[in-house]
Amino acid sequence: MAILTYHHIAPCPPSDQDHTGLWVSPQTFEAQLRWLREHHFVGYQVSELASLLVQGRAPQQPWVAITFDDGWYDNYTTALPLLVKYGLKATVFVTVGRLRKGQPTDDPSEMMSPTEIRELADKDIEIGSHTLTHPKLTRLDNEQALREIAGAREMLREILGQPPSTFSYPYGAFSSRVENLVREAGYIAAVSTIRDNRVRPDQLFHLPRVMVMGNTSLRRFAYMFSALYHWVHVWKNRKRWSGAA
Repeated sequence: MAILTYHHIAPCPPSDQDHTGLWVSPQTFEAQLRWLREHHFVGYQVSELASLLVQGRAPQQPWVAITFDDGWYDNYTTALPLLVKYGLKATVFVTVGRLRKGQPTDDPSEMMSPTEIRELADKDIEIGSHTLTHPKLTRLDNEQALREIAGAREMLREILGQPPSTFSYPYGAFSSRVENLVREAGYIAAVSTIRDNRVRPDQLFHLPRVMVMGNTSLRRFAYMFSALYHWVHVWKNRKRWSGAA
């Protein structure tokens, strides 16, 4: 039971060795999806999970909400076919102002295009918002932050024909003030970088997630769904996030 965070599903290129943790190989990702299916996990979009929380209805089966931040092209070329193969839903949080305008190249750090995120949506992948330009929202005043939050929602509405209902804070930077702006913009839920594998209704605008890294072994991946992981991070979060929300 966890909301998982991914970024790239591709080998880490030599040009980005400082961020190797953000690159999960296709083989590792597929092994993790296979493990989820073998253990009878049900996949949820973040909006579906949020609706269950509001209704006070906990999923009866083991569940997972797979999320991707930023909107990288490999989410379309590599992650999507594997998600379809294993019958798992996901949510992709798109930095909409950085979407690719032309044809793809050989750049491994390329973003998706509007056409490609529409194709994701057609395959039961939820498209969420990750702002216009990926700033730290806590460093912006209300007007600037709302432009990023509400502006991204409107731009995605134009691309998809309907506005996104979920949001992801760039860099995990949020506060009560920023949460209120996200709520005012019309979103129903937002995900954070708080570490935990349990979610509660009072966390609806800072839902915790579990970060899957490039070196996450299958044994550690299984541990990320355990009660032990939850209690370890309950203890850690008391200090780490005591004033964030």
